[in-house]
Amino acid sequence: MRLELASYDVRDIRFSASTRLADGILYVDREALRALVLESGDFADVAVEIVRPGESVRLIHVIDAAEPRFKTGDGSSFPAFAGPLKTVGSGRTHRLRGMAILCAGGAVAGEPTYWRESIVEMSGPAARATPFGATVNLVLEFTPGAQYLDAAGEDAVAHNLMVGSELSQRYHRAVRVAELKLAVNLARLTASMEPDSVEVFDSSVTDPALPKVVYFFQVGGMHAYGENVEKGHGTFPLLLHPNEVLDGALVSTLSNVNSYHKYPTFLLQNHAVVRELHARHGVDVNFAGVIAYPRGANDVIQKHMIADQAVKIAQQLGAQGACSSYWGSGHSCVEFMYICQKCERAGIKVVQMLPEGMDSAEGPGVVYFVPEAVAVISTGRIGQGLQLPAVERVIGGTEMFPFPGAPEAEREITYRHLYACAAASGHGRLTTKEY
Repeated sequence: MRLELASYDVRDIRFSASTRLADGILYVDREALRALVLESGDFADVAVEIVRPGESVRLIHVIDAAEPRFKTGDGSSFPAFAGPLKTVGSGRTHRLRGMAILCAGGAVAGEPTYWRESIVEMSGPAARATPFGATVNLVLEFTPGAQYLDAAGEDAVAHNLMVGSELSQRYHRAVRVAELKLAVNLARLTASMEPDSVEVFDSSVTDPALPKVVYFFQVGGMHAYGENVEKGHGTFPLLLHPNEVLDGALVSTLSNVNSYHKYPTFLLQNHAVVRELHARHGVDVNFAGVIAYPRGANDVIQKHMIADQAVKIAQQLGAQGACSSYWGSGHSCVEFMYICQKCERAGIKVVQMLPEGMDSAEGPGVVYFVPEAVAVISTGRIGQGLQLPAVERVIGGTEMFPFPGAPEAEREITYRHLYACAAASGHGRLTTKEY
């Protein structure tokens, strides 16, 4: 597959009477954007705001983030969400670089909020910890339609406290559809424009003298081509071309997980591990593929099966080395470690990336480990505390789920609540070093 990613730089976003991109400024017609989002009937209202790095703004209840993308020709942008069901990863895709669309809003019927809170700070020490403290952000604050607030129906009962009710799952899919439809609409402005730069991702040419490397990508709450990876594939991993990851094949839909290890759609589109291995393809490695596998099976037999199948694919690809990332949470650590152990025993060297989930500095950082795990990179210990200064403006809600008091007030939190600050995609800014 050969993918051309054409970038159009966005230095600022401003409200205007018409939507256009000119001289690095994205001008948006606020009412036209609102009408586009509201036409589905899923939302009672949506507020559209602009926030910039350095502004005294706090975003709470963040749901997802995406980079505007548009697939040229007969290609599909975000298949099954904003475009038809087609394979992506080849051809040309336009992107608006330097900005993000952020979605925020409160919970609906049957939606647990224990892990739901996600914070993005645009100023202060926490702004440096998340990817979205450095982007110019177009923020959509959603008010759910009445149908999503009705707790009387059976579909509003949360039978699973991790994923929430069927009603809440439908709502969160509707949020992504609206977000990605807007993302395509904005990026399409560049259809006849010359890009600022073009990157080419082509892994078809290989050097047989170089070692083959795969990437084990543990996924949770993600859809591949519209299908839930966990429900649709069970204990069987999914082999993806690296370009498919970068080109919109995967979309994150799960919101009720710890904020620090959430995978926004934005980080999938700009997956740093995939990008790094692509950059090294033909230089010192041959990047053989992405093995995406579901996280957190409850049964140990299933965990072994997931790991066996993932390692089997790596062996069939002839892999001699691997990078492996941990989604986060508890159960997921076991199959993550099993894969490392089974790879090492099969002669495949593994480098692991993981967020450390323990609350104290004395803790081991992970809930399970194997002696073969000897090359481990930390993407941050999320139990560390930090002080948030008071801010002038809050977007996303009138109160924070786990914290009493005014959401704009000064407060101490841990990195656990900062959106995507420790996701193991390699895009974050946190790590832990041993001295």
